[in-house]
Amino acid sequence: MSNSRPRISDWNGLILAAALIAGCWLAPARPAWAQDSELRLSLSKDWGFSAGGQIQGLFTLSASGPQDMASVQFELDGAEIATVTQAPFKWQVNTDKYPIGRHTISAAGRTPDGSTLRSNTIRVEFVSAEAGWQVTQRIMIPLFAVVAVIIILSTVGQLVLGRGRRRPEPGAPRHYGPAGGAICRKCGRPFALSLFSLHLITRRLERCPYCSKWSWVARATSAALAAAEAAEIEASRPAVPGTSLEDKLRQQIEESRYQ
Repeated sequence: MSNSRPRISDWNGLILAAALIAGCWLAPARPAWAQDSELRLSLSKDWGFSAGGQIQGLFTLSASGPQDMASVQFELDGAEIATVTQAPFKWQVNTDKYPIGRHTISAAGRTPDGSTLRSNTIRVEFVSAEAGWQVTQRIMIPLFAVVAVIIILSTVGQLVLGRGRRRPEPGAPRHYGPAGGAICRKCGRPFALSLFSLHLITRRLERCPYCSKWSWVARATSAALAAAEAAEIEASRPAVPGTSLEDKLRQQIEESRYQ
């Protein structure tokens, strides 16, 4: 019985690549810190759109610096938008309240001795909700199209290639192939995984060659496959008279008459 690790030769690489591309576009950009700055300013997305330096929605400004910092003034294009007088020094910004276009965000921290610390500068472009939605559509629609094509191809591939898949009899030697084997969640019989199956993290959408039912199955271990094969052999054996539950009950009734 062979249960080697699967090769990266199915459609999962395409799904992963598409997801990574979408993640790179939609994830908020991380600003680079100024090495000579004692006050660090960061921008994180709470809700909305962020891609390629364009943002829209609710974002949180966070400033970190010396432990004795007394206050932080957050600034948009050099003008004060908020002053926070106690840690944590954070302020939520709604981009819809400010003009659309390019802006610079910075912060100024003040220490108890009156010193002023300047932060790094974050450069972003505020866009409208409509513009953010249009960019998201340009990214997500092709991604969903790729995923839909993969699902169709994997389903058709299993239906076409599954017609000629071997269905070993109970007790016959099993060779599960490069993708390994799984146990059907419907009928409990072990079968070889297809290279064209659709992945969802650790699960595969597979069609059982025995009961023809579709289900999400996980790649089984050698021990689990061996146990399923043994159960398959046991279930295939013809029933022996006198061993069924009904026969046992009848026998117990007969024996109780003579006690």
